[in-house]
This record gives sequence, C-alpha cells and structure tokens, in this order.
Amino acid sequence: MAADKRITPKHEPEVLRAKAKHYVDGVNRIVHKSRWATGDYSTEGGIYAALELAEHAHEALGLPYERGISNMSKYDPRRFTWFCDSVGDVRNCVKLRDNKTGRVVVWPHWSS
Repeated sequence: MAADKRITPKHEPEVLRAKAKHYVDGVNRIVHKSRWATGDYSTEGGIYAALELAEHAHEALGLPYERGISNMSKYDPRRFTWFCDSVGDVRNCVKLRDNKTGRVVVWPHWSS
C-alpha cells in the first residue's frame, strides 16, 4: 500500500456515531421539515418518504398502522423524533421517540 494513502476507519465508534447523527438529521428533516409538513403533498414534498418512516415507527413501537395518505390524520409522521444516543453500544445508538407517549426504542432500520 502506498505511503500517501490513508485508510478510513469506517467501523470506529466515532465514525459510526457521526454516520448515525447524519442519518438522524436526514430522517428528522424528512418528517419534520420537508415541504409536505406545510401542505405540499406531492412526491417532491416528501410525503411518501414521511409516511414510510411513520409506518416503520409504528411497527418498531408495536403500534397499529393503516397505510395511505387518507389515514394520515390518524398516523401523523410528526409524532416521532429520531435521535442518536451518545452513550452505550454504537450499533444501537439510533433511537426513536414517540412524542405522544415518551416511549423510546432502538430504531431497527439503521445499520452501521
């Protein structure tokens, strides 16, 4: 290996936690800050990505869920917030909070 090439430590805890924080920022942006949140229900508004995340969130928490935009008033994606836990096992650092109940679970759809 050439002396000027550096190996990126992809699996170091600090790198994985940084990836997790980036992932969490993206998911929260889709759910809380995309154009759909202000009424743009087009594909470009991100509604389908937000609804898919809401479906996965309901499943992760063991909550019932009915698919479709027509059911969105019952299953608002903004009910959930994702965060990165700075302590503990880095493989389980992405967590999901149900803002309605306060319940927190490990988000099973993030993998380092």
